[in-house]
Amino acid sequence: MPFETPSLPVLIKRTQSDLAGDSLRHSDAQVLARTLGGAAFGLYGYLDWIAEQILPDKADESTLERIAALRLNQPRKPAQVATGSVSFSATAGAILDVDTLLQTNDGRTYKVTTARVTANGVNSTTIAALDAGSLGNADAGLVLTPVQPVAGIVSSSFVVLAPGLSGGVARESLESLRSRVIRSYRVIPHGGSASDYETWALEVPGVTRAWCRASDVGYGIVYLFVMRDDDLQPIPNAERLAEIQAYIEPLRPVTAELHVLAPQQVSVTYKLRLNPDTSAVRAAVEEQLRDLHNREAGMGDTLLLSHIREAISSAAGEYDHSLIEPIGDVEAADNQLLTYGGCVWVA
Repeated sequence: MPFETPSLPVLIKRTQSDLAGDSLRHSDAQVLARTLGGAAFGLYGYLDWIAEQILPDKADESTLERIAALRLNQPRKPAQVATGSVSFSATAGAILDVDTLLQTNDGRTYKVTTARVTANGVNSTTIAALDAGSLGNADAGLVLTPVQPVAGIVSSSFVVLAPGLSGGVARESLESLRSRVIRSYRVIPHGGSASDYETWALEVPGVTRAWCRASDVGYGIVYLFVMRDDDLQPIPNAERLAEIQAYIEPLRPVTAELHVLAPQQVSVTYKLRLNPDTSAVRAAVEEQLRDLHNREAGMGDTLLLSHIREAISSAAGEYDHSLIEPIGDVEAADNQLLTYGGCVWVA
């Protein structure tokens, strides 16, 4: 049986009995009994806390980080800064130094990472966000201005080039770290098995999901599909795929040929009628359907119609509904990922 911590009244009663029984009711020893009982109760609570630190499912943040440092190649994934390129107009011979600060209208700040001696007309350089995190990510076309004017350079001409500023990732959340540590207990390394490749991919900052697939065209060829769900664009671009490939190369078996790829997204749109049909119920249904995709729509997985109906029915405030589309199970090919494509509401 598990050990049960005595309650404070029980501890006080035990102390009273140990001292002199009921004769303590109006004596100084009654105060002593309560003091000793309270001290013992605090010690029991501390022992309970220590017991919870042994395993990662309930460990506090500092203890969990210590466990991760001992068990994982990547203890806690650090925050990353967004990077990209900008164009700007200048006269010939102007100097744009490294660490020149650029700022957006909403207050985000970036720094130049490649110095330039400009030519007359349009030039380009690379920049990085000053602060790490996803807020530094931005679409192409964003306009920036220097914090301090630069001689020979048109201040209002800094424009983010395609495909935009990307790669900014917040520090790994505590629950994400916890799930990776727990996974390290459940999934034991096997010298290059499919689960090993998925584990290595999940160690890369920004990677949230990974699937390993064997090739049917040659022995030793490994296909690894990854997602970055917290990015503005969850499907990783070529640069992000190359980062993951570079991280795994020193870890993989020497006989393997690794290809890191992005899954093919297949958007699933839901057409339905709700009772009652209110904005709050609609929002609850959308939340449940997104959660369903996160839980059950892994790459190549089929979304069952019965589970779709169950997710809608579990939405807060929903009394009844009619699901018009899809009309059956939604299937995906081995390299396809079913993503939530929104709802079409029918009156």
